[in-house]
Amino acid sequence: IFDRIRNGGKYIQQVGEKYDVTSIRDLGCPGYDSEQPDGKPTLPTSSSSPMMTVRFANGCVAQFRASGTEPKFKYYIELRGKPGIKRDIVVEELKCMSDVVLEELIRPEENGL
Repeated sequence: IFDRIRNGGKYIQQVGEKYDVTSIRDLGCPGYDSEQPDGKPTLPTSSSSPMMTVRFANGCVAQFRASGTEPKFKYYIELRGKPGIKRDIVVEELKCMSDVVLEELIRPEENGL
């Protein structure tokens, strides 16, 4: 999953057909943070329990992490509402976003999840 997002060092720029990636922080080794001028993360990196944060243009944030002690892979997806936007619209956008992230990045069937 991490290798797919890393894309050989050319990190993904888009998920699905409409979700543009604005930044990526990869806390695996050697580490990467597209928001830092030198590309190096300010948080510690780990090869045994890597974590990755992907931020999208619509404000959605997806985090992925592998457990260092168990055969588990966890992901978290959040989308903050904006003033004037009804909650049900934000929830629907988050659901659509979650479906795309799950199928495009995590690929549960392909990865045996």
